[in-house]
Amino acid sequence: MKVQKINTLFAKPGKSLFVFAVLLICNSALSQDAGLMQRAQQGDPVAQSELGYIYATGEGVTQDYAEALHWILLAAEQGNPDAQYNYGNMFANGFGVSQNFAEALLWYRKAAEKGHARAQFNLGFMYDNAQGVAQDYTEAARWYGAAAELGNAAAQNNLGYMFKYGLGVRQDYTEALRWLQLAAAQGYPSAEFNLGAMYSNGTGVERDLLIAEKWYQLAAQRGHLAAQLSLADLLSVDAAKGQDKEQEQDKEQKQEQAARWYLAAAQQGDAEAQYKLGELYELGYGVPQNHELAFMWTHISAALANDTLRSRVVRNRDTIGRQLSPEQLQRAQDLAQRCLDSGYVSCN
Repeated sequence: MKVQKINTLFAKPGKSLFVFAVLLICNSALSQDAGLMQRAQQGDPVAQSELGYIYATGEGVTQDYAEALHWILLAAEQGNPDAQYNYGNMFANGFGVSQNFAEALLWYRKAAEKGHARAQFNLGFMYDNAQGVAQDYTEAARWYGAAAELGNAAAQNNLGYMFKYGLGVRQDYTEALRWLQLAAAQGYPSAEFNLGAMYSNGTGVERDLLIAEKWYQLAAQRGHLAAQLSLADLLSVDAAKGQDKEQEQDKEQKQEQAARWYLAAAQQGDAEAQYKLGELYELGYGVPQNHELAFMWTHISAALANDTLRSRVVRNRDTIGRQLSPEQLQRAQDLAQRCLDSGYVSCN
């Protein structure tokens, strides 16, 4: 799993995120400086970039994208890489301007060529995903590589992914593991998930489900949806294997753990996790048997599932529904609606 969005969030320097929002560089000391406007007016590109950030985020002033663009552009035209990166972000997101990936690409490239890691990552992402430019995995890998060498965790993860699948680079599992491990060492959840998948499937390493579980657990605890689902699946398989007396002892514990992770993924809106959680309630595995909750979760899943999953979910939901009285069925339907309306807060 690669990062799904350009790394661009309105925030100060910090951990890269895989969300499509704007990340502007800011020096907090400058934002407290009363002489900031004067220095910006005198042509100081750092002050201009900082002032643009303040107007873009509304930090202590009324948010004003027009003012933000004015000051950021002045700094960008003087070659300030943070401002060039930020100006690209404004176009990538359509803040104060019409969204324009080609223009964003131009400014990201200017910053990237000056060694700006986040701009390098975004440039790689745009080549990877054909945003404002023709898809080119070789160029994507080149820019991910540049940012990865500078320690950008998102780029390290994506570069590892590309080595794993041979996208724009030769397929090389050793290199894939190396870059994923570097990103995971920074606590990057997508890399932790990717490492878990490699150990779970025995890709480039000896298959080791204990190590896979460790990596899935780390990513799942950080809210990584795919890791939560994969961890729950792994625990469910382990629980199903409990045959002899020694294995049977921890079967119930694993089922309970699986149910908790299916719930975590279900509460993020994942239809497959919702369906599997419904199955657990139907059978009483890891949770108290409850056909109303089983119906609720499969009913929600049926509304969100893709075409491949939906027929199976609907079939199971209707089977559960036939076991309920009219009153129970109505309660389950009402609970499903309340669960959705509350953003998965009130679901029991």
